[in-house]
Amino acid sequence: MKFTRTEDQLTAEGAGGGSVDPSPLVGTWLNTDKRTGGINKLILRQVDGALLVRAFGACDPEPCDLGEVRGYAFSNGISSSEAMAFTASFDFGFMETSIAVYLKGGILVLDSFNAFHDDSGRANYFSREFFHS
Repeated sequence: MKFTRTEDQLTAEGAGGGSVDPSPLVGTWLNTDKRTGGINKLILRQVDGALLVRAFGACDPEPCDLGEVRGYAFSNGISSSEAMAFTASFDFGFMETSIAVYLKGGILVLDSFNAFHDDSGRANYFSREFFHS
């Protein structure tokens, strides 16, 4: 099998460059909910064609730097090279957070999947947050 959807078939006229340009996502993004208990800021940078994702959590009194990881950019189809979404994962030892983020009408929509690995008995959880530049 070389494709899972008809529109994913590679044709000469539909061939993209094979890489996705993350520049439409680059910048500083702030959570629209100033009282969030989750991620309150993202800094997205492009370095040598790669997307780097730095997240900040809602710690008190100042946001805590959750670190910078590589993100994986996605376009809206095989013939497009412009990024409109990305995924990234943060491993904190006791918990792993995977985020799936997409651009919709100038807003970043962030879905986070949080899984605990510390035998604390806490339930894994999902959250959705919205960011503006």
